[in-house]
Amino acid sequence: MSRAVLTTDHVHDHGGYDRRRWAPPMEYEEEREGAIVGLVAQLYDTVLDDCQPCRQQLLDLLKDDPATTGILVHWACLVTAETYGELPEVLMEGSEPADAPFHPTAAFRNVAQAYEANWGTVNGATGPVCEACAACTPEERLAAATTALELLVGFAEFDVDFLYQ
Repeated sequence: MSRAVLTTDHVHDHGGYDRRRWAPPMEYEEEREGAIVGLVAQLYDTVLDDCQPCRQQLLDLLKDDPATTGILVHWACLVTAETYGELPEVLMEGSEPADAPFHPTAAFRNVAQAYEANWGTVNGATGPVCEACAACTPEERLAAATTALELLVGFAEFDVDFLYQ
């Protein structure tokens, strides 16, 4: 297990607890997949606070770590599936209109398909999502992670209307 410690001169309070809509993945989930424990939570808070320097430092760590990227993408897919009762097709097929507020990257769509194929199975989708992230290049992982963060923060801002504005 590894931990990333980001040393800054400020604290991320994520705009108050009302903006942090969901609890990040539990430490045991991260440990089970070999992820950097706490990185997803730190990243979520920096994005909610719109702190670009911290966001960039954490994303630089994340893109080289398939397990942690997998945990983040799995979490975004889980929140989305729980919000809509399933993972909307628009997240996996790229059929959103040009003026849609959210455009998932191809990398995110590919990993989301691994989530969808394993959602509700006995072993769950976390492992397959992490494996799909391991098959990605660092740039693809970064794109998938960025999409996952946009999705989580979009739900914090717009609730269930986010994908269908």
